Amino acid sequence: MITTDHEKCNLCGLCIKICHEYCIYITGKKLHIDYSYCSTCTQCIAVCPQQALSWKHSQPVACDENQLPASRQLDELFKERRTVRDFKKEKIERELLEEITGYGIYAPTHNFNMRLIIVDDDRIINRIDTVIYNFNSRLYRFLYKPKIVQTLVKAITPGHEFEYLKAKPKLEKSLERGKAFKTFPAALVFIIADKRTPLSLESAQYALYTMNLYALTKGIGCRNLVGNQMILNRSKLVRDLLGLKRYEKIFATMGLGYPAVKFKNKVVGKKMDIQWNGVPA
Repeated sequence: MITTDHEKCNLCGLCIKICHEYCIYITGKKLHIDYSYCSTCTQCIAVCPQQALSWKHSQPVACDENQLPASRQLDELFKERRTVRDFKKEKIERELLEEITGYGIYAPTHNFNMRLIIVDDDRIINRIDTVIYNFNSRLYRFLYKPKIVQTLVKAITPGHEFEYLKAKPKLEKSLERGKAFKTFPAALVFIIADKRTPLSLESAQYALYTMNLYALTKGIGCRNLVGNQMILNRSKLVRDLLGLKRYEKIFATMGLGYPAVKFKNKVVGKKMDIQWNGVPA
């Protein structure tokens, strides 16, 4: 909850101007917040020159632009970041896990009521891996064992043949090693939200990527498990293990661990296609 120190507040109105929920107003020469409409975006706290607004009476800290990273540092961070699939057999201290995941709250969001579940128990991670592996095994038997399926994919949906064939060796490697993960991460992080709240998927992905970047600065590798969320959400075993409520859903999942491989080169030359004003060049 956003709290107000009325002794500090000089009623300048900057918080009212920036509030996109239009829930801050002045009456009786005092600032008031209608909490029934407040989304807790905290922009009012960030803009207040008097530091009269705070989050649960925690005094805000003034921005220090001298601490902002230079563009060359961000270039290094973004281009050095790679998905990590090979992890060392080394645990991450819970204090560090809390520090990394804590930065998710600073990401752009629409859903302000997401929560985190962090799993660092090897037994639970193993059981989750088994759920994914069993799904992969059934998928392979259904989609790739019968040769007629590939013929049908090519004939009926030729545009999907490439994706269909690309998944085959991945599934075969999983079946060969007898598990879904190549190596187990030290921890799995799940972002949970009410599935009835709009834009929860987008909000969770913003939060996840913010955690990813901070983890990189701490020497922790990340693997976003986007493709496995459907499997995990539909598994009663996983839902019971995580204690999910009926109306809740996993909207983002990642594995964290100390990388077993060191990436030494930044890839340059890759670009997205750009169109100005929607008109092809």
